[in-house]
Amino acid sequence: MAGLEEASGSRWQTRFADGRADVSRLVRLARYFLFPLWFLLSTSKIDHVVAWQQFYGIMTSVYSRILHRSFPITIMTFIHKPKKGLLGKFFNKLVLLGIENPNVRHIIVFSPDEVASYSRLFPAAADKFIFLPLGIHEKELYTNNSDIEGTKPYLFSAGRSNRNYDILKHAAEETHTHLRIACPEEKATGFRFTEILTDCFDNDMNRQLHGAFAIAVPLHDRPISSGQLAVLQAMRAGKPVIVSRHASLMPYIIEGKTAIVCSDQNQWEKAIITLRDNPHLARRIGMAAQEHFLSNFTLRRLGHELGMLI
Repeated sequence: MAGLEEASGSRWQTRFADGRADVSRLVRLARYFLFPLWFLLSTSKIDHVVAWQQFYGIMTSVYSRILHRSFPITIMTFIHKPKKGLLGKFFNKLVLLGIENPNVRHIIVFSPDEVASYSRLFPAAADKFIFLPLGIHEKELYTNNSDIEGTKPYLFSAGRSNRNYDILKHAAEETHTHLRIACPEEKATGFRFTEILTDCFDNDMNRQLHGAFAIAVPLHDRPISSGQLAVLQAMRAGKPVIVSRHASLMPYIIEGKTAIVCSDQNQWEKAIITLRDNPHLARRIGMAAQEHFLSNFTLRRLGHELGMLI
């Protein structure tokens, strides 16, 4: 907020609805539709809306068309994959109705290749897509308690979107490296060295991150924006990161200096062994990553760049 106000020269107010992963899917789905409607009906004067959650912004745009209200809208964290079926067609049309609204001035994406891909997918809104690097809080929001049970070094990974956990589990198995994955949908059947954390959020997530010798972000080779948040959280904590070679992540790292980049399982295995068996190198990469984060990817910096844009 501070960076946004500094750059825009305006005071901003916040409206918040909890949409974290530990909130039930049904509640989150209801809020996507009801929260923007409540916001419009309860707010008489609106100068500009910046929606951090993309669907809040899309539905604010849709409702503003229905209610005949006009004000600039900036939609952030935009990710879209066309859906199939009757409900999918309804969803696609709803997104289109929202982003083609003239009130929507900017649609922010967090990787540069998305600008071209979404411009092709939504030609009528092509000039609205803009890349800005993601930013997160400089300081961690949750208490760090790195007192992890057990003494064996472990690799940590978390997240759902576009994750390629199979390559990571096989690499951990081949290198005899303990791996912890925070993803309730994932399974570890047949993998001796993999542990699935089904209820790992907030403080516990932070505790697991700090206790690991490195953080892994394995992604499928698909044109889907993903993994940036996990990378930035690791960098903020001063942890070395092993990532898949993916267009979404390359703007956020310096290959070989702040992260190790892998293209196949053999490279994953080598990277895991390198960081597990060389704590000095792991610390050096982690410190470089933390410095890179503080210089380029804080929430204040994102707010400043957004304020300059709008």
